[in-house]
Amino acid sequence: MENPEDPDDDHWDHESTMAMLSMYLQNIDKFRNPKIKKKNVWIDISNAIGKCPDSCDKKFRNLKLTYIRLLKKKVQSGATWIKWPFFELFEEIYSVDGEYQPEIQQKLKDGTTDIITKALLNIGTTSNIEDNPEAGQSSSTVQNEEVHKRLMRKRNAEFRKVTLEMRDRQKVVEEKLDRLINIVEESNSIQRERNRLFEHFLSRLSHTNTNC
Repeated sequence: MENPEDPDDDHWDHESTMAMLSMYLQNIDKFRNPKIKKKNVWIDISNAIGKCPDSCDKKFRNLKLTYIRLLKKKVQSGATWIKWPFFELFEEIYSVDGEYQPEIQQKLKDGTTDIITKALLNIGTTSNIEDNPEAGQSSSTVQNEEVHKRLMRKRNAEFRKVTLEMRDRQKVVEEKLDRLINIVEESNSIQRERNRLFEHFLSRLSHTNTNC
């Protein structure tokens, strides 16, 4: 027989959610450290706020999905402020020196596919007036050709506009991603140098103790 779950464990009010995210920020270095199991960090956080680890992990994942959806909306619309109360906390969690982490960069990059699809669908949608000149009345071949040319020029212009916008946006994302990768590589290089110096120090310390 399964143990009954705590009926209040999945009840997340604003205060408990804020407490969980604040604890996440306090332990963010542990979450970013591949040598530390995230499950163990969630256990520490859950003990601090009175929830079970699985509930904390599930809640955070759901909040993350909301954050990514709102972030895409912000990028696409150019909005400067999002009303969601946890948005700023997630900005702190997933940005380093003002740049989004590669995972979030990829999510934003994936979102551009939907924009292109919608734009192309809009381009392919024409009004009844353009497709059906004056119902019940015949049009000359010349008139039909002129309507067709105008329609094609409009479609081509809109397609070029969308293509240029998406190319510029893609370029910006790639530049930011490249800068972030350089920062990570530089950080890793510094960490390796620190480890080398520390190992050298331990080696000398061990040698000194042996001589004594």
